[in-house]
Amino acid sequence: MKKVFSVFMCAVLAVVCSFAFAGCSNAENLTYDIVMITDGGTVADGAYNESAWNGIVDYVENANTVVSEESKKVTYRYYQPHVDEDETLSTETALQYIDLAVEKGAKFIILPGEVFEVAAYEASRQYSDVNFILIDGMPHAEGDDTDAYIQNVMTVSFSALESGFLAGYDAVISGNTKLGYFGSVNSDTSSSYGAGFVQGAQYAAEQLGIPVTMDYADYDSSLLDYNYDFTLTANYEKIDETNGKVFVVKVENGTGSGTYTEGQNVTVKADPAPEGKVFDHWECKSNTDGVKDSKVNISSEKESEMNLLVEECDCTITAVYADAESTTYPVVVNNADDSVYSTQYIMAGESCNVVAPSAESGMVFDHWEINTDEEGAIDDINAKDTWVHVTDTTQGITLTPVYVENGAPTFDVTVVTGEGGNGESTGSGSYVTGDVVSVTAAVPQEGYIFSHWSTADDDGFSTDIVMENEYFPSTTYTMPNRYQAVVEKMYDEGVSVVYAGGNPECNAVSDATWNYSYDKLAIGAENWQSSWDHYVTTTIKDYGSAVKACLSDFRGGYTYNGDCSNNGIYLSSVAEENQQAYDEVYSALANGSIKITGVAPGADVRLVLDSNCLTLDYWIINGDSVVYNTVPAE
Repeated sequence: MKKVFSVFMCAVLAVVCSFAFAGCSNAENLTYDIVMITDGGTVADGAYNESAWNGIVDYVENANTVVSEESKKVTYRYYQPHVDEDETLSTETALQYIDLAVEKGAKFIILPGEVFEVAAYEASRQYSDVNFILIDGMPHAEGDDTDAYIQNVMTVSFSALESGFLAGYDAVISGNTKLGYFGSVNSDTSSSYGAGFVQGAQYAAEQLGIPVTMDYADYDSSLLDYNYDFTLTANYEKIDETNGKVFVVKVENGTGSGTYTEGQNVTVKADPAPEGKVFDHWECKSNTDGVKDSKVNISSEKESEMNLLVEECDCTITAVYADAESTTYPVVVNNADDSVYSTQYIMAGESCNVVAPSAESGMVFDHWEINTDEEGAIDDINAKDTWVHVTDTTQGITLTPVYVENGAPTFDVTVVTGEGGNGESTGSGSYVTGDVVSVTAAVPQEGYIFSHWSTADDDGFSTDIVMENEYFPSTTYTMPNRYQAVVEKMYDEGVSVVYAGGNPECNAVSDATWNYSYDKLAIGAENWQSSWDHYVTTTIKDYGSAVKACLSDFRGGYTYNGDCSNNGIYLSSVAEENQQAYDEVYSALANGSIKITGVAPGADVRLVLDSNCLTLDYWIINGDSVVYNTVPAE
């Protein structure tokens, strides 16, 4: 057995691990029959780690009540590896903790979740006299997804079909007649969740004798030709008495011009300095008779970007430049075709921020090409928003952005100027999830004032882009998960509840619901780690009952199936008035009197449908139209 551990790892393990044990006097000599390794979370996370740990505790407490005084009681503990935020547990770290568990005498090692699949494969072959229980995963070698059935590994799976059935049934008996399903053709379990959801909804519809429709979309299907584009409009309104006091701000050699109401806070930014010059200060002039120049309230005279608090006067604010103390060198940002996008001049030893132009449709920024290989000339060559630094040796710097095709659909955003605007509003381009997009409205025509930003997709429906300040002409927003648009499309068509379907993008359902309307509902699948507030209910896999069953009757090379027959799956919440009907259906699934038909991953889920009450709108979308919604003939 492997008994070599780094001093560092032992120190870390001593700090982060908690344990439970039968009485011993020397901690260094403690051994444990059962050890669980968490995925980095705590055993009080309200999720799968806690569920698995509770199953171990329940098993041990029951086992220890029947042992005689001469018999040794079962001992147990858990290890909680340190995992950085937004990271997942690595196989290397998991193996180090497995080594420690073996060193401490573990007879059973519990591994909750698919993150342990490779570690279980490697460790079980090394420690053939230790029993491993891998929950919700199958052992496989690194780089090979072929499931391995190993003599000392018992695995646990859960019925996605029955979980989906319960979700579909509950959705309909709760009063929803327009449902949505958000799935994935590349997820091994998504089609089972979807097939179960369809049949559960169908069963309830026929039981109640009511018509039910369902929008069904696999977000990664080649058949789903969804249009993710939208238009962002700068809106203006005519100035009248209802606008209150309004004042005109003119910015010379900079941005921030416009018509504003009293009390607004306006960001004013100087244009890049010409060659040989540097920004020196702002000059402010009141354009209202009887109001002194000093009433123009700016936050700084010396900062090239500052704030103006609009007070009771029109004004002109001018950026003033002075001769540079030494030679200034150009920092040039090109477009992808090598034409010039922007130029700044700065002195050696100074730095400036650069931002790549917006990508064309279907493309994303990849990296910069730079005309110097001097170390430290650019902070991050892979960031489209970064800083560059000029020295006497680099003199001028030229950067050209390199764009690549994006494997997933992008958002093509068109920024337009509405009636009352004068000129072009900026911010159009192609963007991906997480991009922070800056937009600036054109200055108003005389007699108009900027009102707000609005969004619309090609069908005229508003998108749920959350702007930092939708009532300010220069603002930003963060591009959301692109697949939210699919869910929002369902809501636009009248769907009241969407099932998340157990796939890598399932949180798009909860996010879309959260942003769209409190009147819309989401049903979660495998979403213990997500905010409960976003879901009306969630299909739960009970790790605890499965662990207890496997410890009670360990069978290596065998898969334990958690389903209704052993209370391995359930819904997190059911309305009191629906509880009896839900319990009856649960029992029928458990005893086999309700039969559910499965489909292969990516298969057409309509194959499981045979109903006069449920109409399935299987999304093959071209633009804004569903090509067909078919119920197979009997």
